[in-house]
Amino acid sequence: MQILRKTCKRTGKAKELLESPQFIIQKGIRSLVDEDARVGYKTKTDSFFGYKTEFTMLTDEIIITAVNVHNGAYVDGSDIKTLIEKTKKGKINITEFYGDKAYFRKHILDEIRELGATAYIPVSETVYRIDELKHTYNKDADEWYCSEGNKTVEKKKKKRKKSGQEYELYKYLFQKEYCQKCHKHDECIGKGSRKTLDIGLNTPEFYQISQWQKTEEFKEKYKQRAYQEEEKDV
Repeated sequence: MQILRKTCKRTGKAKELLESPQFIIQKGIRSLVDEDARVGYKTKTDSFFGYKTEFTMLTDEIIITAVNVHNGAYVDGSDIKTLIEKTKKGKINITEFYGDKAYFRKHILDEIRELGATAYIPVSETVYRIDELKHTYNKDADEWYCSEGNKTVEKKKKKRKKSGQEYELYKYLFQKEYCQKCHKHDECIGKGSRKTLDIGLNTPEFYQISQWQKTEEFKEKYKQRAYQEEEKDV
């Protein structure tokens, strides 16, 4: 009788999952055996079903200091604060933090900055999209320059909607008189009166980071992560 009750319970659960919209459209739950597993992507086309393991480790000693396990849909770095806290509980003083481009995100950089540590994380093109061949930035004056020498003279904050979500950005306006006389006017702005530049709120900060990452200091230090990856794969 007990076996029958267990069988009925499992059968009912399986039926519930099979009828679930998440299972039918193959989003979220895909397994009757493992309801917590999810589909994740190593690249845009290379997917897997299961879990992700995220960890922190000491660069020189190759000792793992903290580990978290998430389902396959987990976005790298989302729970970085927990890893940092676990590492700190081990009485480890974090002065440098290495990671790949997936970890180049504002909240992660802020967490590292709060530690008083230096982040050695390459700029990600998905969050920083400035073409540095066309634009340069003066932090002190908060001005952008185009490749022809024109500079911005006004900045506005605006809102935009994308995929149903609203977000804020900066709109920089270049000198109108300069644009109108520029030999690249038609190529650059067509029939417009002046060039404008719409950027994310974090772009000025990311620009400064991108410039530092071109230095030999950064390049030499980041080689340590490459060494770490080689050791880990042995």
